[in-house]
Amino acid sequence: MNRGVLYAVLVSAMLFLVPEARGQASEGGGPQMPPARQIPGITAEDMFPRGCVDCHVNRPDIGRDVRLSTIMREWSKEVEPKFLEKAQAAATEGVKLVGKHPAGAEKITDIPAGCLTCHGMPSQTAPSFSRMMHLYHLTGGDENPYLSVFQGECTNCHKLNKTTGVWTIPSAPEQ
Repeated sequence: MNRGVLYAVLVSAMLFLVPEARGQASEGGGPQMPPARQIPGITAEDMFPRGCVDCHVNRPDIGRDVRLSTIMREWSKEVEPKFLEKAQAAATEGVKLVGKHPAGAEKITDIPAGCLTCHGMPSQTAPSFSRMMHLYHLTGGDENPYLSVFQGECTNCHKLNKTTGVWTIPSAPEQ
């Protein structure tokens, strides 16, 4: 074996087998584990315990009212093309959306449970709620505030009961 290869093998062995050579503690005989990721509601505080209605609020500080009642009132006139395209993609095959939301949705008081009356699975008239919400919230890269501001964090919507392991989505009235 040539000296260069032997040297590379020895250095590699030292780095992989001797924790101190990597600058890691050798306690317990293995590498030190990194800290747990900060997951809202699991390893960090849940800033949105009521899900939808805790994120979708009136934000005068940034000049936007993103309450769902406000969005539904606007969509009863016209749904923006980018949202209509995602809703159409989430719809059952054969369902053709018309470009505006039926009036009255702005009066729903239990969000998102009240939305499931029309957006449950399977629906022959409206897109599936879960498919539509995942398309709205988890696509679009930097242009999507849920990805850029809220980092696409699943636990802002999906809540884990740490005792039973059951996942739920909370439903509540708007603030």
